[in-house]
Amino acid sequence: MNDKIRHLWYLLCRYVFIIIPDRLFVQITAFITYSRLGFPYKPYNLTNPVSFNERLTRFKINPCNVGLSSYADKLEVRKYIKSKIGEEYLIPLLGIYKSADEIDFETLPQRFVLKANHGSGWNIICKDKNKLDFNKTRRKLVNWLNYNAFYLSREYQYKHITPAIICEKLLGFNIYDYKFFCFNGEPKIIQVDIDRFTNHKRVFFNMEWEKQAYSICYPISDKMVDKPTQLKDMIEICRKLSSPFSFVRVDLYLHHSRIYFGELTFTPEGGNGPFIPVEADYIFGELFVI
Repeated sequence: MNDKIRHLWYLLCRYVFIIIPDRLFVQITAFITYSRLGFPYKPYNLTNPVSFNERLTRFKINPCNVGLSSYADKLEVRKYIKSKIGEEYLIPLLGIYKSADEIDFETLPQRFVLKANHGSGWNIICKDKNKLDFNKTRRKLVNWLNYNAFYLSREYQYKHITPAIICEKLLGFNIYDYKFFCFNGEPKIIQVDIDRFTNHKRVFFNMEWEKQAYSICYPISDKMVDKPTQLKDMIEICRKLSSPFSFVRVDLYLHHSRIYFGELTFTPEGGNGPFIPVEADYIFGELFVI
């Protein structure tokens, strides 16, 4: 989907589809996502949800989730991380901008990451500033700043976040991102993404680092992923960060043997991530008590 189509889709969601009730809208967007990814879609049972995606979707359309804004906000959450586990786990900030025009690319290092704080997937990874189109980048950032991610997905945690662009140090390109699925303060499942920018696959592990025979959205990778030597420390960090929540995914990075915090994700894939095989959706669902 190119930028023009994405922008049109946002305008439709924001100003036309907003009349559609939450429960119907999320069924429509789930159908579109499943179809786009090539998976069969079975309508979600939101009255008596059983699978993980059903329970996650029921959870995400709860207006009370506006109270999660400070944790979903990629800028504000840094205060929570600092208070719970310490500032040393935060990726160094290079800048905070309220508008794209505030960014002085000349003063930034050769490698950096630009992120919108108020949505999911709105990231620009710059590996070489000399190859970055500054004007095109600014146009993209302007669009993001004008978007409210709530209207795209009805995820209430995004509805009242004040938009900003943050610039972070680029730790490394295509490094492992360890995503811990935490239920009632206890990490249960670890997702690792492989070759995200070339041939995206995933692999899942339990807490003993035993590979699981399922995936979400992307094929199961056959690549060997070594157990991190810091796994116990990562698990303890996840316990601390996830303790207030019935469910949250805690994303961590490892770089030069140091653990860095990535983000807190309350609705992975927006509740629209097809499981491979579908039975795994129900295995996850048993862990998620609404």
